[in-house]
Amino acid sequence: GVPVNSRVSSKIQQLLNTLKRPKRPPLKEFFVDDFEELLEVQQPDPNQPKPEGNQMSVLKGEPLGVVTNWPPSLLAALQRWGTTQPKSPCLTALDTTGKAIYTLTYG
Repeated sequence: GVPVNSRVSSKIQQLLNTLKRPKRPPLKEFFVDDFEELLEVQQPDPNQPKPEGNQMSVLKGEPLGVVTNWPPSLLAALQRWGTTQPKSPCLTALDTTGKAIYTLTYG
């Protein structure tokens, strides 16, 4: 016996229909079965340029001393060093001959 406004119920129905729609497409649309392609060994391109020069390796620096007042994190250490030693080099990039090509300084 309660009068129902058909305009309100149609809006509620539209909202329900919107909520019933899937929010994401099913996984099978994204899944590509490339197992067979993974089993194939890809042959290198004969026209691909070959690497030149010597193989690079990591250089080991001097060992760090044990200091009791070290900052708790790398970021804190950089902050402390940058404020006490402005414009000091903090990182240097070397070319293949060992020459310094880029030097990053503290701001």
